[in-house]
Amino acid sequence: MHHPIVRLLVGLVLMMATWSGARAAPSGQAAMTWQVKVGAQSSDKGLQANAFGPSTLTVNVGDTVNWTLTAFVHTVSFLSGGSRPPDAVQDESGRPLFNPAIAFPSGGPTYAGTGFVNSGMLAEPGAKFALTFTQAGTFEYVCLLHPGMAANVVVQQAGAPYPMTQAQVDARANEELNNKLAQAQQLQQSVQPSSQAGPAGTSNHAITAGIGGNQSTVLRFLPTTSRIMAGDSITWTAKDPHEIHTVTFYDQAGKVPEFIVPDPQPNGPPKLIMNNVAPEGGTRVESQGMYNSGILGPEQSYTFTFPKPGTYSYVCVVHAAEGMFGSVRVEAASALPPLPQTGGAPLPAALPDTGDDGMLPVMLVVSAFGLLLAGAALRRRST
Repeated sequence: MHHPIVRLLVGLVLMMATWSGARAAPSGQAAMTWQVKVGAQSSDKGLQANAFGPSTLTVNVGDTVNWTLTAFVHTVSFLSGGSRPPDAVQDESGRPLFNPAIAFPSGGPTYAGTGFVNSGMLAEPGAKFALTFTQAGTFEYVCLLHPGMAANVVVQQAGAPYPMTQAQVDARANEELNNKLAQAQQLQQSVQPSSQAGPAGTSNHAITAGIGGNQSTVLRFLPTTSRIMAGDSITWTAKDPHEIHTVTFYDQAGKVPEFIVPDPQPNGPPKLIMNNVAPEGGTRVESQGMYNSGILGPEQSYTFTFPKPGTYSYVCVVHAAEGMFGSVRVEAASALPPLPQTGGAPLPAALPDTGDDGMLPVMLVVSAFGLLLAGAALRRRST
């Protein structure tokens, strides 16, 4: 069963994107429709290629490009030299909202190199967006959710010879995306547990809250599970320029905390309320309840201390659907010395699957540097 938020958004995007079908090519020019992949992921969704495949596509005036999502949430967005819209806005009551200019489609169905054209959030593998090009030139497009995720469409004059066939385009796309996934796998393997002495005989342990770079991303806490002594602390640090994360402890008897909650409106699309973006509950985890770091951007850290024995579960609310969970087992101070921390999630035995084989249920997630501003503002209001 697909997540209800995703079903709602997919329906709205399909309704609002009926304009995105291809138009006929100019008279005398046979129209071509080209296929581009949007992202790729491992079978467990822990490794992500935040890239378009291929990174450069050459077409002719009158041709159509069809983008297909093959990973988790992305957008296909042409800014035409303009500024990217902010990720977070506020409603009349001051609630933080995910910007509808990013969430929902606008512009099209043709593109001549001007204006803001956006697919909206492509929320499930298999989701599509199409655009017909009517002007020659080289046009950059981006994913508004993932900084650094960009590609180009080179548009030749009608009738010009194509440098590649669709089969060659597909081969190039697969090569580029699989290389990104292989880089993500290497990043995952590079993380080693570490700790240092703390006050009064305690220890401070380090956990990486996601790692990435060069359009490669690992959506995992590394290590995923930890065993420490009562009184110890753990510092989580986000190390991915493409993503934001949270470290959110919660009671497993309840539901996983949500990041985006749709608020239906009498007219038009819902407001997308952003939850769990600010710290909550303090920094001493003492019960099976809510303790939240708020949003962590690249190289930002947050430390929790664990004074009482127990097993405490946590999640990145932004990437819960991708399986970004962790746990901390706290032993009594008189117990035997803690075992070494475990490593991250098991690595695939072979190069990860790029996710072309079905509609996997995913949760609505968003990610970009603009959210850091919202998180920082809310963090200041919470203090």
